[in-house]
Amino acid sequence: MSRRASSLRRAISKPEFSIFLIFVAMLIVTALLQKNFFETKSVVRNINAFAPIILVTMGQAVVIISGGIDLSAGTAVSLITCVLTTVMKKADPVSGVWALLAALAVALMMGVINGIGIGYLRIPPVIVTFATSFMWLGSALFLRPTPGGEAVDWFYVFYNVGSMQGVSEGLKAFTAIFPPALFLILIGCALWYLLSRMRIGRYIYAVGSNSDSAYESGIDTARVQTAACMINSVFLFLAALFFVGQSQSGDARLGDPLTLRAIAAAVVGGIALTGGRGSVYFALVGALILSLVNKIIFFANISYAYQTLVGGVIVIVAIAASQAYTLYNRRIIAGDGVTLS
Repeated sequence: MSRRASSLRRAISKPEFSIFLIFVAMLIVTALLQKNFFETKSVVRNINAFAPIILVTMGQAVVIISGGIDLSAGTAVSLITCVLTTVMKKADPVSGVWALLAALAVALMMGVINGIGIGYLRIPPVIVTFATSFMWLGSALFLRPTPGGEAVDWFYVFYNVGSMQGVSEGLKAFTAIFPPALFLILIGCALWYLLSRMRIGRYIYAVGSNSDSAYESGIDTARVQTAACMINSVFLFLAALFFVGQSQSGDARLGDPLTLRAIAAAVVGGIALTGGRGSVYFALVGALILSLVNKIIFFANISYAYQTLVGGVIVIVAIAASQAYTLYNRRIIAGDGVTLS
């Protein structure tokens, strides 16, 4: 077998290829059910609908790759929205800047607390983040017992610039094609691109693959796990910015559905729950697949009583198909005498 053919077969055998095929299949099915799926307005609406789960999934993927898991992600997003809308005063535009700084500080603090519990105290991640989820929820309810609060007018920049007063027609036209939610996602992608090419990015994979071996190699595993939790917090912060820009208010219960959906999306995107394997970018694709599942269910006019069941079945089938495809191709390649890395 030629070197080019071997490389092609190896690429096809990777889980990412099957995930991409599933994503394309989901796009085709959705486009058939929703006739205007590829129209500009529809694409923008979908980006706005998908952005929060994409950002939360990318952050969750970083934590899982490091060998942890974050069950507090949803309540953390809720708390950040409550902090933003508590510090901001609608009549004072400058308060929006202070709100951004305060919310980012709170987000990073939550990451540090999770990281200390997981990395330094050696408490299982499930227990640590399950406990902190109640801490974040309690704090959010203290700040905002009922949805509400204030947001400065310019905070629309994180959701829909066109709705702001005094915006030029050119900028409105531009954001009608490239919505702010897309830029938040691109910021998240750029952040991980930079980190993945730094030492911390390599260490996150090393610690997730084998924490003991990484420690024996001289890696400060506790610091790496704390850093992974803090990186996750930045993604949660970006998701919270979108929510506040969209609703102009905070809600202590807003993020409740996000946690388990983000974990499921990360798994669909090929992130191994055992840690050390997977791509944050394909976790993004997993979030898109999960979001398209919901659209398919909606446009297929499936009864509400069966939507959760059907959605779960589709997710399981997608994961099983991905695993089966990868194993099948690996066996073929092994049979051809190609060594897999």
